[in-house]
Amino acid sequence: MREFNTSGPCDPTEHYTVMRQALMAEGKEKVRKGRYFTIFAPRQSGKTTYFQLLLAELKTEGFMPIWLSFENFKTLTRERFYYAINQDIKRELTKVGFVTTTSINDALSLRDFFAEINLPIVLVIDEFEGIPDAVLSEVMHTFRLIYHQKANYALHSLILVGVSTISELVLTSASPFNIAEEFPLPYFTLEEVQDLITQYVTETGQTFEPAAVKAIYENTHGQPGLVCALCQHLVTKVVPDRSQAITMEAIYPTLQFFLTQRLTKNIINIVQKAREKKDFMLKLLFQPEPLPFSLYDPDISWLYAHGVVDNLAGQTDISVPLYKKVLITAFRPLINGEARYYLTSAHDDVHQYLQPDGRLNLNALLLAYRAYVHRRGFRAFDTGNLRESACHYSLDGYLNFSIERLEGQTYVEVPSGKGRIDILIRYQRQSYIIETKVYSDITYFKQGKGQLAAYLASEGLTEGYYVVFSDMHTEADQLYNEETVAGKRIFTHIILTNFEQPSTLPVPSELRQRQRRGKKSPLK
Repeated sequence: MREFNTSGPCDPTEHYTVMRQALMAEGKEKVRKGRYFTIFAPRQSGKTTYFQLLLAELKTEGFMPIWLSFENFKTLTRERFYYAINQDIKRELTKVGFVTTTSINDALSLRDFFAEINLPIVLVIDEFEGIPDAVLSEVMHTFRLIYHQKANYALHSLILVGVSTISELVLTSASPFNIAEEFPLPYFTLEEVQDLITQYVTETGQTFEPAAVKAIYENTHGQPGLVCALCQHLVTKVVPDRSQAITMEAIYPTLQFFLTQRLTKNIINIVQKAREKKDFMLKLLFQPEPLPFSLYDPDISWLYAHGVVDNLAGQTDISVPLYKKVLITAFRPLINGEARYYLTSAHDDVHQYLQPDGRLNLNALLLAYRAYVHRRGFRAFDTGNLRESACHYSLDGYLNFSIERLEGQTYVEVPSGKGRIDILIRYQRQSYIIETKVYSDITYFKQGKGQLAAYLASEGLTEGYYVVFSDMHTEADQLYNEETVAGKRIFTHIILTNFEQPSTLPVPSELRQRQRRGKKSPLK
């Protein structure tokens, strides 16, 4: 029986595989026309599966596919590099009975080699960014020369495959390698994720609820490696009994596992690259204002080349929500020192944030957060003048501290049917939604309530929490409010951010009431 593949290319006889016929047809048409093109995408994007399936189909049309990989080639000398590709190419040719005495030992003989052969060769070079710097320019110039004189050579089509963009790699001192078209390899669509899962359902009989399939797609943005990894974990670890359906109740622990325990190669790579641009990533993750996408920005260009960020409608963002949540989790240790300020005394207990019926009392928790902000301000988080980022960063850290100790989970930037929820809390199989904003004006402030009401409707919830950071309000303003918007109960908490000296500020009035009541929750 087949399985969800979590390592290496997919073999349709062994793995559930999305065949991507439209992309196959496009790739074959480029090869038929003799195009040289590139497939550059982050790891586990399905590149190797795609071109291996493509090459298998091209064989049936009379082409001679040759696959090379430059993985681990980066440190080779010029001599060892040419020796290696000479051996690899000849090995593939001997499989079809073609023998040549010409050897490849430099750029000139590489050109002559393809002049001697009379087969329509389709050359695929995987892990292309592994090409040694010493030969990069001469190899690219050779391929360009062959392209412009294709009638004299057997190299009918060339496909470069890698994880960096062609512009990052092959700008030489003489001229750019400008003959290759970029061939985008998008992540799976929702329909393709459904196709993949349907293959499993048909073979095993175990069903997936539509909401669960949608959640897999939304949390992975269709990233092939993550889609397969989530599905494999769901059916082998969370719900191994095939008589039981995969529901949303199975999705939440799976997400938590990937956020805190599962270390796949691509997740490790994303986290490592993001940590090299820590200040920029904190701004991107927590600052509410969008960052325009531009490859002329060195941070954006570098992170884009390594698959961390992408261009989403002209804005810089992390296209895979699960990556974003992993990165937020990964950066949380940077604020661990704040935990000693979360509780005000040795007698404080996070169980004070539970109601008598065992449900969370988020109003009490958010009120305590406002008091914490009065004590600390945002100076502990304001790294590199990221004041607005600090608001969201501190709230995430504070909530995560308390919810984890209550054995619940927090999920940041969880996709919703009506947009994006800033914070989703799961406790005792119940969901709580918190929408956060930075106050700019009354119109934007009111729009946020409508957005939250829409989020609640999409998630089937009746009430939600609206946290607004403001440097325009004062203690004299109404900082807490409860109202009904579009049939949903909205609790609004305004968190002041314009402080003189945090230590000299008076205790919030609601907190004084709470202290007089013996720390009973004033808001239910």
